[in-house]
Amino acid sequence: MKNWYKSLENRYSTFPKDTQVLNMVSDLQKAANLRTVNKQASQNHLYRAVILLDYIINDPKWGYALGELLRLRDAVCSVIEGIDYGSLKQMISAAVLLDPSAYRRMKGIK
Repeated sequence: MKNWYKSLENRYSTFPKDTQVLNMVSDLQKAANLRTVNKQASQNHLYRAVILLDYIINDPKWGYALGELLRLRDAVCSVIEGIDYGSLKQMISAAVLLDPSAYRRMKGIK
C-alpha cells in the first residue's frame, strides 16, 4: 500500500484531535462520493483513511478511545476487503463522535 501521507507521520500527533479526525473523515467522505464513479479512487481514499487512522491510534492523546479507533479501523478495512461491516456514512458518523470539537465543527455548531 502506498503511503500518501508519509510526510505527516512524524508531525500528525502535533495536530489537534478534531483536525486529526476531520482529516481522516475527509478521506472517508471522498471514498463514499467516488464509490460508484471511480472504484479505484474510492479504494485509494479508504487506504488514506486507514493511514491517518494508524497515525491517530499511535498518538498517546487518544489512549482513552483506543478501542473505538481500532473498531473503526476494522470497519474501514472491511470495506476495502468488500465485506462492509457498515456503511461509510455510519463510519463517518462514528468517527466524528470520537471528539466533541470535531462533531461541533462538522455540524457547524459553535
